[in-house]
Amino acid sequence: MHKASTLCLGCFLQIEGAFVQGIGFFMLEEYLSNSDGLVIPEGTWTYKIPTIETIPRQFNVEIMNSGHHKKRLLSSKASGEPPLLLAVLVHCATRAVIKEARKQLLRWKGLNESDSTFQLEVPATMSIVKKLQCLL
Repeated sequence: MHKASTLCLGCFLQIEGAFVQGIGFFMLEEYLSNSDGLVIPEGTWTYKIPTIETIPRQFNVEIMNSGHHKKRLLSSKASGEPPLLLAVLVHCATRAVIKEARKQLLRWKGLNESDSTFQLEVPATMSIVKKLQCLL
């Protein structure tokens, strides 16, 4: 029983950690690049990890077992990559919020709402989000 509970705890931590890492990638991590498009490494001192302020306050993870392969989660060999990519939902939700904010602002100004197109790059840092919502 102890080994099984340790395995489950490890899976939960891996899933949560991968999701938070994905939030960092899509919303926080800015990379400098040279004229060839190659990333300029700055080392780990300037790396901004997601903090308690940038991660979900409530984070529920439920692991459902298919029963087919007792040693694998849902018959899968991976438990970190899917949550990492699932964090793109945070970027998509941010884009939806910006779109609605821009529509509302145009409505208040009496302008055409259809003229609210924009490009939300990755990472969508807070300054970019505020700028696109016309808050800066």
